[in-house]
Amino acid sequence: MQPTPESPAPQHVPGVATGASSLPDGAARPGAPAASGVGGEPGAAKAALRSALRARRRAVEPGQREAERRGWAAWAGQLAAWALAAAPPGRPACLAAYLPAASEPDPTAAMAQWHAAGLNVLVPLSLPGRRLAWVRWTPELRVARGALAPVPEPVGGEPADPAGIDLVVVPALAVGTDGTRLGQGGGFYDSFLAGRATPTVACVRSDEVLDIVPSEAWDARLDAAWTPEGLRRLSAV
Repeated sequence: MQPTPESPAPQHVPGVATGASSLPDGAARPGAPAASGVGGEPGAAKAALRSALRARRRAVEPGQREAERRGWAAWAGQLAAWALAAAPPGRPACLAAYLPAASEPDPTAAMAQWHAAGLNVLVPLSLPGRRLAWVRWTPELRVARGALAPVPEPVGGEPADPAGIDLVVVPALAVGTDGTRLGQGGGFYDSFLAGRATPTVACVRSDEVLDIVPSEAWDARLDAAWTPEGLRRLSAV
C-alpha cells in the first residue's frame, strides 16, 4: 500500500472541484461503531455484514443519493491532485474508477470532471478467472450489464493498459479504519490489487467507514476512504 501524501499543496486542475483541503486526517466523519458479528469465522461475519450493508443501501432515498453524489463530486479535485502527484512528468494523470450498480456510491459526476479536465479515466470489464480489463471512459461510452458480474460494464471503448494507472477508485460495501476493504465477494478487485503499489481509494458512504471489518488473508488493503464529506486516510496494521 502506498502512503498518502502528507498534506500536499494540491495542483489546481481547471474544471475540477477542489473541496476544502487535500488529504487531512479525519476529513470524513470518525469511524462508525464496529460491525457486529465480526468475531468467529471471517467468512460468515463478512456474509452477515454484506447482507446488512446491502439492505441499508437499498433503503437510501433518491434525494439522499443525489446529495451524496454531489458530495463525492465536490472532492474530485483532491483525487485528481493525488493522481497528478503520482503520475510521471509529461503525461496526463490516469484514474481508474467504476460504473456503479443501482445502490452503489456513484462517482460518475467526479469522473466527468476528470475527463473534462483532460485526465484519463478508465473503467473495468470483468474477464474469466477473476481478471479485470480496462477501457477508457467518456461520458458517451455505452454501458450494459456485465456477462460475468451483475454490474454495469462498458460496451466497446478503447482498451487501456492498467500499468499507466496513477490512482484507483474502487467500489466497496465498507472499509475499515485499518484499510481493510469489504467488497461484494467476487474477488475481482482483490486479484487486481494484489501486489500493486498504486494509491487506492474506496468510494463509500460516510457510515460505511467502520472501526473493524472482518477480513481474510487475500483481502485488499486501501489507502483512503472517499466519502461525501471528504477523504479520510486509512492506516494499515
